[in-house]
Amino acid sequence: MQLFDMNTAEGRAAVEQYEREREAMTTKGQQLYAKIKRSSKYYGQTEPNQLFPVYIVATPGWGAYIVQGGPGGQYRLADVNLFIIHDGHEQRINR
Repeated sequence: MQLFDMNTAEGRAAVEQYEREREAMTTKGQQLYAKIKRSSKYYGQTEPNQLFPVYIVATPGWGAYIVQGGPGGQYRLADVNLFIIHDGHEQRINR
């Protein structure tokens, strides 16, 4: 995990770069989506059953919050169900 000083031009530029990279990751390859589980403390950040695009970070230092994207920015696998959309149908890919 990296911290940025938003009071500096360098910090703001680094955050903008991170946001661009995050956007690119959510649009490459097979798109992953998530829905926040009803049992999660984050339930309520979206409308019930609302899908949002995500990607997975498998980098040391991120801890359990490897699902990136959505309104909260990052989630644990325990907090979301993952989906793909194929031929217009949602397919859940984790249990």
